[in-house]
Amino acid sequence: MTGGPEAISQTTRLGSEIRVTCERLVHRGLGLAHLEGQVVFLFGALPGEEVSATVTETHRRHLFATVTEVAKPSPDRVTPRCPYFGECGGCQLQHASYPLQLRSKWEILIDALSRRGIPWSGPPDILESRDQWHYRWRGEFHFARDEPGLGFTRRGAYSVLGIASCPIHHPAINSVLAPLGAALRGGPGQAKTVHLTVGQGGEEVLVQSRPDRAPGHRLVEAHRGPLPPRLTDESTALEYRGRGFRVFPDSFIQVNQGSVDLLYETVVDWLAGDLTGARLVDAYGGSGWLSLRLAEAGARVTVIEESPMSARLSQLHSEMHMPGALEVLCGEVEKLLPTVPTPDIVVVDPPRSGLAPQVSGWLAMAGPKLLVYLSCEVSALARDLEALCRIGPYHLERIRIVDMFPQTYHFETVSLLFRE
Repeated sequence: MTGGPEAISQTTRLGSEIRVTCERLVHRGLGLAHLEGQVVFLFGALPGEEVSATVTETHRRHLFATVTEVAKPSPDRVTPRCPYFGECGGCQLQHASYPLQLRSKWEILIDALSRRGIPWSGPPDILESRDQWHYRWRGEFHFARDEPGLGFTRRGAYSVLGIASCPIHHPAINSVLAPLGAALRGGPGQAKTVHLTVGQGGEEVLVQSRPDRAPGHRLVEAHRGPLPPRLTDESTALEYRGRGFRVFPDSFIQVNQGSVDLLYETVVDWLAGDLTGARLVDAYGGSGWLSLRLAEAGARVTVIEESPMSARLSQLHSEMHMPGALEVLCGEVEKLLPTVPTPDIVVVDPPRSGLAPQVSGWLAMAGPKLLVYLSCEVSALARDLEALCRIGPYHLERIRIVDMFPQTYHFETVSLLFRE
């Protein structure tokens, strides 16, 4: 390759065919390879595989390509279960065995920490999902003009791919996709997406169309029937450890309901010896699922939640199951956390973007002895742990992956931090 790193080789132009060996999997489920001084990110390749691929995107020092032929397959390669895999943008790892998915997620986590100056040499700590398929109890489906009427955004594009069913979504969701899509396609209204949540033990589906909710209401009215799944556009219920929780379309839930206890019980187990009588703040506390569990284990819990709907539900759930157990504050965590009397323990479960700088700053300056950080985005977690551990006063004591999203590159982590 001539002309310096900015030059593009004739063999790596857009649309050209390349031959490379995949070295490992990286973030977003892509294979990593090198060719003529450039980094190649491959969709559809597994570590050790020799593949041919078509270049789909070029940059100065890296390019993206899609595998067209596998000359030397990995023993971890499996046949994708979904006929839409590769065209649909929802899953990235259906071609990889589940053990490989887990190993790669751990390697990606450790690499992200290392890049932020947080070395971790402990053995892999991974809890696998109880269900590798049909685990999603909630999904958002986009309106598709072609049959069957609802689907997902295509991989690498903005258009919508209509699908008949999705193997990572709950069967109750799949059973209503076709009739809802047909009704939406043939009826009035301006619905662009349909938000579906399974409730009541899998016998009910909560429906909300967006941005116009009227089509969703009409869908529910037109498809009411005596047999499950029942449709509703109001609310539904889910259960965790024997407690019923009300769920609305806009209230947060963990979509992998079959494994939610693996995530939350990790927090309880790791804090078990310190919870009795402890003043604990559950920041980004949602509807109170974990908050009540921590209160049950002996903590005095203050919930901070920005969403008025979720904050009201947190208070309601407390009154239903443990009256007086929770103090609920509604507002932004960055504004309310500094106003709470200094807690003994803080649990944070922020959105995908991670902690606001004000939150990580307050924790570093005035935070508690114990901090538990739940994260669903590894890059945001690594950034925040750099501020809290490498620059700040905390030490990363434990870290665990709870794989709540099989077949995709996403995963949850739980981190336990001690203030030094």
